[in-house]
Amino acid sequence: MPPRSHHQCVACSDNGLFNLRFYQDDETAVSAKVWLESTWQGYQDQLHGGVVATLLDAAFTHCTFLFAPQSVTASLNIRYHHPVPVAVEAEVRAWCIKAKHGMSQLEATLTVAGTVCASATASFMRMRASKTS
Repeated sequence: MPPRSHHQCVACSDNGLFNLRFYQDDETAVSAKVWLESTWQGYQDQLHGGVVATLLDAAFTHCTFLFAPQSVTASLNIRYHHPVPVAVEAEVRAWCIKAKHGMSQLEATLTVAGTVCASATASFMRMRASKTS
């Protein structure tokens, strides 16, 4: 369950671009299906790379909700394997490799019709509680 502070997320909220709904696959993984709109293309009939990055980052974030809510991206490395088509359904999946001392290492994939089109690794760090005046 996302923390309250995440309810206005540009990617995941009801009013967000993707309206993503992540489901827990196991103790360390989450996944979501997403329809890739043709309006999100970069080159003709190909999903914009920034949209790919946003989808992968959203999956990482939701994965951290399983063990460290209020974590933020410290690093994100993406490997684009194949062009991602538009006007198709895709699956984005993320899982935790290691979590220790407020830092976590994760991996994710964006898959279309059984083909991994992009994969990523990321580090996330737990946010410190903010002080209110």
